[in-house]
Amino acid sequence: MITMNQATPSNPLLLLFRPLRLAAPARITGLLALLLLLLGSGTAAFATGLSQPEETRLSVQYDGERHFLIRKLSGEEIRALVSDNTLIFIHPRGEEVEYHFSNGQTLNGWLQDDTANAGLWQIEADEICWTYPGGTHCKPIWATEREHLYAQVPGWYDGPLAFVWEPGDSRRLQDREELGDAI
Repeated sequence: MITMNQATPSNPLLLLFRPLRLAAPARITGLLALLLLLLGSGTAAFATGLSQPEETRLSVQYDGERHFLIRKLSGEEIRALVSDNTLIFIHPRGEEVEYHFSNGQTLNGWLQDDTANAGLWQIEADEICWTYPGGTHCKPIWATEREHLYAQVPGWYDGPLAFVWEPGDSRRLQDREELGDAI
């Protein structure tokens, strides 16, 4: 019989079980049952797919489908995307539309409103910056897998904010009564 002062076992796990040899047999049986239960539940979780890695790529929801962000746009790509065009941001409370004049001015409002706020836009490095009476905020823009669907990251909420690109003043923001002036 090997005692604790004798040679060390070749398997380090056996060192963990040395104190068990000295415990009462009922305790050993209970501990072994608990260990088997824990090991068994881990195997069942793996078998049912619960241990699959969670998706970590950024994505947006649009038209009931998930679309992954594929690449960040450069400053020049952002300028070409927004200049003299409309972006429709998909918020939880509705759609926000924004027309970007090529001279750096903007008109912005909610789709259901008859008014628009005047502001400014400009490109700084690889971000677009919007200025309205409430302040200036700058965001990078990402392309998605879907044509004409983009995202600003970070968005205003828990994740990226999706938006759709449309050519020209597609939502006729220039015909709305103008409120506010960031100029």
